[in-house]
Amino acid sequence: MLANDRVIPFDEGGLEFLQENKRDYMYGLHCGSLFGHIRDIVGVEGSSYIYCDDMELYEEMINTNGDLCYQNVKYALESGAKFDFGHFWEDICFKNGPLVIPRVFDELVGPHYKRITDLLTEYGIDIVSLDCDGCIDALIPTWIENGVNTMFPIEVGTWEAEIAPWREEYGKRLLGVGGMNKNVFAKDRAAVDAEIERLAELIALGGYIPCPDHRIPPGAEWDNVKYYCEKMRERF
Repeated sequence: MLANDRVIPFDEGGLEFLQENKRDYMYGLHCGSLFGHIRDIVGVEGSSYIYCDDMELYEEMINTNGDLCYQNVKYALESGAKFDFGHFWEDICFKNGPLVIPRVFDELVGPHYKRITDLLTEYGIDIVSLDCDGCIDALIPTWIENGVNTMFPIEVGTWEAEIAPWREEYGKRLLGVGGMNKNVFAKDRAAVDAEIERLAELIALGGYIPCPDHRIPPGAEWDNVKYYCEKMRERF
């Protein structure tokens, strides 16, 4: 495990560190990937063919992967380690929508999210985040109804994603991280100020942390990055 930029092996005090829970920062538990890793192994095209050609195998892959994720989370929680939030990784969408059929995803993968988030709830963990790139709108209903309540990133891509439409539909039970247009870092302070003004209304909704999605672009001016951070701290 990593604490204060130092790796602490579990057999050298890492577990005790997590059990004591004397941190002044949040510590998350990685809960796995319920479909993203399957996509990694067989590819988007491969998973699409399996769904059409061998539904029994398709379901077995999802259920086996889901069980492995569940057991890993269960073992981590039963160890006595204290976590502040749970986190999934998927990356199963692109700029026009999901790389998996939403109805099938809801039916076959949704129950595995529910098992894991119910387990997290038993241990007092009520923040469950998920990292999925791309236009995720069609999959949000499955996530939100099965205990995943924090979306990351909120990409300001060709579809101009932001948290406001999601909040209108799902209310304050949906939280978000990201959605800051990092391209302004390559411009000037006026552009940074304009972006802060755009984000101000979204921040006022609550349950939202505005930050750049992914990496800072190579054309960014470091002075603009620092200016953004300073202004955000002063204002909010």
